[in-house]
Amino acid sequence: VERIRDIVRRYPSALLWTHKTYVDGFVVPKILFDNNFPLPHFFGGANLDIPVLSFFLRRAGGIFIRRSFQDNEVYKLSLKQYIGYLMEKRFPMTWSFEGTRSRLGKLMPPRYGLLKYVLEGAHYAGARDIHIIPVTVSYDLVRDAEEYAREQAGLPKAPESIGWMVRYLRSLARPMGRIHVDFGEPVHLALPPNPSDQLAISKIAFQVAVEANRVTPATFPAVVSTVLLGAFARALTEPEIIREVSVLTQWATSRGIRLSPDFNLDYASNMAGLLDNMIKEGIITRFDSGPETVYGIAEGQAPIASFYRNTIVHFFLARAVAELALLAVSEQRDHPSPLSLFWSEVRELRDLFKFEFFYPDTEVFKEDIDAELCLEAHEWQSILIDRADNARLILNRMSPKVGHVTFSIFAEAYSVGADLMERHPESNMIDEDTFIERCMSYGKQAYL
Repeated sequence: VERIRDIVRRYPSALLWTHKTYVDGFVVPKILFDNNFPLPHFFGGANLDIPVLSFFLRRAGGIFIRRSFQDNEVYKLSLKQYIGYLMEKRFPMTWSFEGTRSRLGKLMPPRYGLLKYVLEGAHYAGARDIHIIPVTVSYDLVRDAEEYAREQAGLPKAPESIGWMVRYLRSLARPMGRIHVDFGEPVHLALPPNPSDQLAISKIAFQVAVEANRVTPATFPAVVSTVLLGAFARALTEPEIIREVSVLTQWATSRGIRLSPDFNLDYASNMAGLLDNMIKEGIITRFDSGPETVYGIAEGQAPIASFYRNTIVHFFLARAVAELALLAVSEQRDHPSPLSLFWSEVRELRDLFKFEFFYPDTEVFKEDIDAELCLEAHEWQSILIDRADNARLILNRMSPKVGHVTFSIFAEAYSVGADLMERHPESNMIDEDTFIERCMSYGKQAYL
């Protein structure tokens, strides 16, 4: 916080935070307030401009803006001028760069609108040395996950109102563990980009997203959800969970991935207690009437467990791509150039899942995969060049295996949509809502 305070004091700055729940907008200002930090102006959607709440938020630096104002030139010009003034005076600003709460747990694609207006305002105000600071806000558990699961199943989003706000605040009384906040490396802009340079703005937003992902901690519920989903629909005994969690956390530690404080030296001895909040929330179930206690994903709770798994799935990306590329090479034993086939598979997988993850530059991603495999087999490229069969040897050395928990949910969703379009060629002519409704019905049938 002291480092960020120094940056904000000296340079025009914006703190961009991740958005998982309504609580996010209060967490960041509270941490700043508790540390005598100058409270930033924060942007919120006009949907939160509701009586009583908006009265206090406006006096705490809240700025409510419309969701859409593309055709309102006066509104755009006024907003741009106001933001330029704030930047010029070095008043820090903060908002969610995703623009909406992530319903899946992983980062949503950035919304460029507000960032564009901020950088435009900075451009016209002549601001220099702008610092865009990623802030990651993570939770052990969030109340909204239940709502997200319903929305993913096709139910409409509940509208906000005073009654909704009272019910939501009451629901927060249930224990949900810790909130974890950290600041990533700032994205430094010596000069704001030209307002017409959309590519530069998107690159800045992606840099923020990659850095926010990097400093996101792996929480205990996220790791347990990943482990149990990897075995779903089977349950695991307590020793099996401890073993799988230990393998994952050892792998994470060796890669410099941040772990939440629950992963202390004796977490295995308190496994039942650590799982308690997840059991009370109904996400997982404990069965202790047999010879051994077993834990599994509760009936109908896989979408909620997936939400928590998705908060850390980006950490597995390079490894998962490497696993699937090695598997593809091992299935083409007569290929004359196994190594080139491997990198071709990597490019194809990256392209297939390009809408699901924030990737670093192509060369950096290639280096990440090389570094990941070098930790498993230092001479993996030499081994692979010799014979395609050696791909299976490298794959067998790899533990943990993460390809299935990383990609299955997306591959299955893609296959449902693709099957539907193949069966009904007219699908590309129907409206989006109807197509999604058909996908949901077909997906339920496929699951059964």
